[in-house]
Amino acid sequence: MLFQLPSFLLFFLIFCALFAFCPRKFLLNYVTIASLVFYAWWYPPAVLLLIALIVGCWLMLQLVWRDRRWLALCVVLSLMPLVLFKYTDFLLETIDGILGIESPRLGWALPLGLSFVTFTIISYLVDTARQPSQKRPGFWPTAVYLTFFPHLIAGPILRANHILPQLPRLAIAWADFMPNLALFTVGMLKKVLVADPVGAYVDQAYSSHATLSGWESVAAIFGFSIQIYCDFSAYSDMAIALAGMLGISFPENFRSPYISTSLGEVWRRWHITLSFWLRDYVFKPLHGRLHKYARHLSIVLTMIVSGLWHGAAWTFIVWGLAQGLIMVVESISGYRRFSATSSGWQRGFCILLTFLVWSVLTVIFRSPSMSVAYDVAIGSFVRVGLGDWPAAATVPVLLGVGLLLLHPFDQVDKIRAAAARVPTAILAPMCLLLCLGCATIASMQPANFYYFDF
Repeated sequence: MLFQLPSFLLFFLIFCALFAFCPRKFLLNYVTIASLVFYAWWYPPAVLLLIALIVGCWLMLQLVWRDRRWLALCVVLSLMPLVLFKYTDFLLETIDGILGIESPRLGWALPLGLSFVTFTIISYLVDTARQPSQKRPGFWPTAVYLTFFPHLIAGPILRANHILPQLPRLAIAWADFMPNLALFTVGMLKKVLVADPVGAYVDQAYSSHATLSGWESVAAIFGFSIQIYCDFSAYSDMAIALAGMLGISFPENFRSPYISTSLGEVWRRWHITLSFWLRDYVFKPLHGRLHKYARHLSIVLTMIVSGLWHGAAWTFIVWGLAQGLIMVVESISGYRRFSATSSGWQRGFCILLTFLVWSVLTVIFRSPSMSVAYDVAIGSFVRVGLGDWPAAATVPVLLGVGLLLLHPFDQVDKIRAAAARVPTAILAPMCLLLCLGCATIASMQPANFYYFDF
């Protein structure tokens, strides 16, 4: 069930109607069941895995709450489903390549949201072990924390100490409803009117990577940077808005990352909840052990973990490694400090340079293999040169330029603040019409959110 489709709008309307009349003592049960129905829309049997993850997480929390020495084993166990579904075939393929043999593959599809749920479970286990004096974890709060439908499929990645205290406040938040409806509408617009049409051009370009001209490659590289931002930030906006309508505050996940002056700053603005998760549960433990011997190695290893989280392929590992190495160079060279304090044309140059570096690296991220990445980033210029400007790229590029012009204002707090200044009599019908219009357009050719694959 995609947020931008009429089916979800109907689901949310029915959910809110029943939610309003549900007795408070059954509210967590109701939200959990509704979230399982939402998840089952794609593939009903996968709900069994989600239920197993809920029960398993709750049982492991009881162990860790009693004795933190269970933590390491519980973290390993919580990773097993992700390893089985996402990484087993990749590991078998790598071993086969080294040994020159051919072994059978599982060929299992990755269940939606498994990576996000796994990271959510791990953070809850670790935080429970670090704070043993906290209240004993309950089953239904744990179930809602893991499955709450706004974040279930693609985040933001939540923290238990932020969400669980809010659960008693679950209610339709009428006072904040309109600003959140405006935020949801902005997400719809970014997804349906920018990400999807730009993505259609990018998909076509990458499918014909061996015959691209230079200008076609430039448009595809620029287009994918726009597509992935609009697609993922749209999902985050919509998830934050839906939770806000129900009285739950989700953390911000994007904060205008394309105005960053360094790659390190991008990661403080891009997929913020993942960046902070990696900082707290990967970087800090590694840095505590490695800083005396290899001060910057923990940055590189953390970014490799980030790459592997995004996908089980060598392209993601190379992408993460490149990100980490560039961030190390920024730190050692003094560029990070220079860019952070720059102003005027120097700051503009740093922003442009960072965006170009990010966009080129996304070629590796987007490509199914390094040979395809070479064709898009280099081969097209070697074979054909720039060539003629492709007419099909004009609209996607104009959409991207328009997005960048508005980019500094594309932040959750700014959108909500602007919406709060518009009279409800104007804002409500405008948002409803835009949402229904976008839903109608999206229903003609439904497109998944890009991060559903991760």
